[in-house]
Amino acid sequence: MQRRDLLLKLLESGEKVSIYSPLFEGEEYSEFEKFLLSYMDKEEFGEDLGIIMGRLETIKRMGAEDRYFRYEGRSFDRVRALPAYLEASRLRLYCLCISSKVLILGNGGVKETQTYQEDPYLNKCVETLQKIDFEIRQRENRKEIIVKGTQLHGTLTFYIND
Repeated sequence: MQRRDLLLKLLESGEKVSIYSPLFEGEEYSEFEKFLLSYMDKEEFGEDLGIIMGRLETIKRMGAEDRYFRYEGRSFDRVRALPAYLEASRLRLYCLCISSKVLILGNGGVKETQTYQEDPYLNKCVETLQKIDFEIRQRENRKEIIVKGTQLHGTLTFYIND
């Protein structure tokens, strides 16, 4: 197992929701930025990326309500996916819904299997978010991270074992 240090980087702060993304030590881009860079110049994924970005715009206006996401991960974690069930897309963006006002965007990719667990890359994206969620919950329980409105307060740097 390898230790990976990270920072929950604030990407955008809004009235309804703030958006964060994990930025691993030594990397130039956050997980969400890496997702965007992977697909933004690929014409065949333009419509799929447009669906996800459109949903994110709605979330920024309305908040990170459950109806905007697919449930992923396990029943006890906060891993979700975009786009929602109502929208068809080959791309999945995995995220953590900490609350309706705090969203952490991870990474994702092309979903070509029935479940994310069948795809090693997508499975790793989800497992990374599950580990981050576990660490955040531990810190919330110890009052080291507090959700206050649309902000995460406290120590937003930590590590996970990869």
